[in-house]
Amino acid sequence: MKKTAYLIVLLIVFLTSSIFGKEITPKKYKRIVSLTLSGDEMILSLVNSDRIVGLSGKINEDPEISYVVEEAKKFPKVESNIEKMIELDPDLVITADWMKKEILMQIEETGANVYTYKTPKTFEEQKQLIKELASIVDERENGEKIVNNMEQRLRVIQNKIEKNYCGEKLKIMFYTPFETTSGKNTTFDDMVKLIGGINIAAENGIENSEKINKEKVIELDPDIIIIPIWDKYTDGEEFLDFFINDISLQDLKAVKSKRVIPVKYKVTAPTSQYMIDGIEVLAKKIYNLEER
Repeated sequence: MKKTAYLIVLLIVFLTSSIFGKEITPKKYKRIVSLTLSGDEMILSLVNSDRIVGLSGKINEDPEISYVVEEAKKFPKVESNIEKMIELDPDLVITADWMKKEILMQIEETGANVYTYKTPKTFEEQKQLIKELASIVDERENGEKIVNNMEQRLRVIQNKIEKNYCGEKLKIMFYTPFETTSGKNTTFDDMVKLIGGINIAAENGIENSEKINKEKVIELDPDIIIIPIWDKYTDGEEFLDFFINDISLQDLKAVKSKRVIPVKYKVTAPTSQYMIDGIEVLAKKIYNLEER
């Protein structure tokens, strides 16, 4: 009896989501609004475009962070403007747990159905999120196709690494122009693990996103340094040039071997099905698979 009750609870959790206690019933919602870039990327792949009436904002048209630049252009931008959202008369609003509680409460007060997803930090969590959202919008088959594609592509890239690389596990560091790195409990950490590397920041006890100085970078001395480029906020190329020419960093393994690798920011921080695209890019650059 207890086991049956437990399974029923799990089924309810999977088929419904809630915010402030309001359950979301799965159905073919016809006026969907997404208020996050990740929500934009997922919903555009799950449902026909005529079921979407609004997306997050101009961020989804920035090619350094968005994977849906062209698709997003034809939709109104909400930009977390509650009045704009109300004008669109949505029957489902997609939000995220990182959004300000005040905004989430305002959205809830409009009476709209609100799905607030928990931001994934691993590949497995990302797959489960896609399945959950697919269930809510009554597109389970599309959700399964997306997840199967992610899994198949991961196996392919892992097999390529296994065939082409036989050395020791590479110690990899994520380092931004803001002097921050990504440790445990981050998507970057899981992506590095999935391609057979070691996130040296996580290995040394750093959790989440944390600021570290040059002395710490020198102490950790990674084999490879990944630098995300998002020119909207910083001049990535300028920072890269400054970093690799900094006299104090010339003895770093990554600098000496010319393995300081710039990538678009979206490669390192996707929380949608495009996580697999980021994994592929990192693997190809880290293991020189593009040259094979």
